[in-house]
Amino acid sequence: MNLVMSTPKPAWTGILLAAFGVPLIILFFAQASPEGAYSSRFIMGQSELAILAFTALFLAWILRVEREPLSSIGLHNRHWGRSILWGLGGMAVSFVVAALLLFIFSKVGIAFGQGAEAKKFDTVSPLVILLMVVRAGIAEEVFYRGYLMERLARVRNHWVVYFILPLVLFALWHYRQGVGGIILSFCLGAVLAAMYWKKRDLKANIIAHFLVDFIPNVLVPLVGV
Repeated sequence: MNLVMSTPKPAWTGILLAAFGVPLIILFFAQASPEGAYSSRFIMGQSELAILAFTALFLAWILRVEREPLSSIGLHNRHWGRSILWGLGGMAVSFVVAALLLFIFSKVGIAFGQGAEAKKFDTVSPLVILLMVVRAGIAEEVFYRGYLMERLARVRNHWVVYFILPLVLFALWHYRQGVGGIILSFCLGAVLAAMYWKKRDLKANIIAHFLVDFIPNVLVPLVGV
């Protein structure tokens, strides 16, 4: 059965919220942030918890307003073993793609993970970085893979609409990481989007996304590699 075509209509309010909600929250708190490095309290108590709350409200929106199950965005409680395996596979492919891109960046002079914006997180505690990683894995997959891909496919069941458009938005919202961040986000987002469209299992995507962020940003600094 074609899961996309069995749904009744696109939800335009939800599409707009999914596409622009998180970037607007991040932009708001970025403008309200104090000068200099971010504090752990600011990151945890405001932007990260606000995004997690917005994500929870959005899931409630799907259930209560759209009156659709969370399985309509690939979020279900089935086959956890398969989800974990697919998540690990997605992580492995993502790391290969990331390593290749970083090698290319080093050869052509594209900076990544440097500059004033990155330095603002130097004093943020590892626990808060972990919260950021968890938030990114959940929220970004809910909005840019599960929801936007499924709902935009109702607008037009063409890969440019449901695959490329969310991918472009996802990449552009990483503009604060520079050109390298946009390119890396686009390519890794493409891996995750292809994985979602094949399996329709958002749990697997969340696991893969979390691990891709967790290992270099939390685990590696902790073990001092």
